[in-house]
Amino acid sequence: MPATKRIMKRRKNKTRKIPSKIKKMINIFKLYPEIFPKGYFRFLQARLEKHLKDKTIIFKNGVLMTWKVYKKIVIKTKKCYYEKGDVKLDQIVNKNAGNGKAKKIFLKFLKKFGNKKIWLEVRSNNKRAIRFYKKNGFKTKCKIKFGSLNGIIMLRKPN
Repeated sequence: MPATKRIMKRRKNKTRKIPSKIKKMINIFKLYPEIFPKGYFRFLQARLEKHLKDKTIIFKNGVLMTWKVYKKIVIKTKKCYYEKGDVKLDQIVNKNAGNGKAKKIFLKFLKKFGNKKIWLEVRSNNKRAIRFYKKNGFKTKCKIKFGSLNGIIMLRKPN
């Protein structure tokens, strides 16, 4: 068999099918192109699979939420650094924005981790999300960049 055919055969084998549950999750993100630009999807499948493996994901009633519990200190800025045991809300997205389902899941999440510092990063122009987080006890801590996009880091201190 010629070398080019062997290479092509190997490439075909590396393409793997996306599980239907992951496809459903990715399709919810695609509903919000103004928040999740094309580049966001490059590693999204792998991230979601890792969250499923680590059991740091809720996917219920069209709402998807992921988080991370830090195992070491991560410095974002002088004022914002995540310590061991801190929780970072990674993503929250609702298939049907405004139906209240995301809020229910979010409040359960806050109750579960109420004894820990909870951090999140959000784009500065995502005003709806920022209002939602402020209503739920988060305060702006510092400014950051997501590539060329402006963002903020917010913190909710333990109860």
